[in-house]
Amino acid sequence: MHVCDGLFLARFRGLPCEVCGKTQSFYQGKTIRSMGHHLLSKELHRLYRYDEHNIVTLCPKHHLGSEMSPHSHDGVAQARFYDWLKLNHEDKYNLMIHRQSDKFNKEWCYREMYEILGGEIHSKTGKMKDLRPVKHAAKVREVEITQVA
Repeated sequence: MHVCDGLFLARFRGLPCEVCGKTQSFYQGKTIRSMGHHLLSKELHRLYRYDEHNIVTLCPKHHLGSEMSPHSHDGVAQARFYDWLKLNHEDKYNLMIHRQSDKFNKEWCYREMYEILGGEIHSKTGKMKDLRPVKHAAKVREVEITQVA
């Protein structure tokens, strides 16, 4: 995961699951907070990678589970998720369908996006190749706390 992803997805971590309302659930032996799910693949649809309209907040059960999940290995479970999305978030479903053909583009670079998302970048040497995020983990926690509060 890119540091931009961590900063962006921190906005959704711990928010209520849009399916069941839980903010965390037990999954594979661990308690895990809810998270943002990209409706359109972040790798293929780069233009929408950091678009809040391309995200639904899901608990681990509904994000990664087997009954109704976009990441399930069971096609029926995936179909249930998209049926739920169409019924409960028709606007996001329609955007997803409409944007499916908008594939990879190069409208931004990660450095620019990181700063747009509120991150800070610095180079100790002044050279571009040495640019690094400043206090990334602290910034992610700050965004998480702001979203939950």
